[in-house]
Amino acid sequence: MPTATDPQLHAFLAAFDDFVRAAKRARVRAAPDDTLTLAQYDLLAPLRHAGDALGLRELARAAGVSAPTATRMLDGLQVRGLVTRERCTDDRRAVRLELTDAGREAVADFHERQAERRRALFAQLEPDERRAAARVLSRLAEAYEGVQG
Repeated sequence: MPTATDPQLHAFLAAFDDFVRAAKRARVRAAPDDTLTLAQYDLLAPLRHAGDALGLRELARAAGVSAPTATRMLDGLQVRGLVTRERCTDDRRAVRLELTDAGREAVADFHERQAERRRALFAQLEPDERRAAARVLSRLAEAYEGVQG
């Protein structure tokens, strides 16, 4: 485990923080034209490829938010006509969620805009940086999954 005085740790933390801030600024710059926020997209994206309606808890878990947060987000998305809720016939406490046609279109549009932004980012990298970035990002995702707390 690196120590608090490790210069490589400090360089990593500074670079990671810079990356996160740059990603947030990029999202803010893109947000005015977007129908969905990134958080809303993350919540709705699992519905895009679901063969059947999904439950609130599984949707919240997939998006990495609490069930109450997902409920508040879905309230607004339902008012906007992007998602429907139906009580489960087997368990009246459970709610099943589905995208409307407008919701499917909004999720697909957001996905394509995100992909275009990522292609533009990729294009700014040199070929060796592209390979290194793919390896490092994959490894960071793995490491994040293993971090406790």
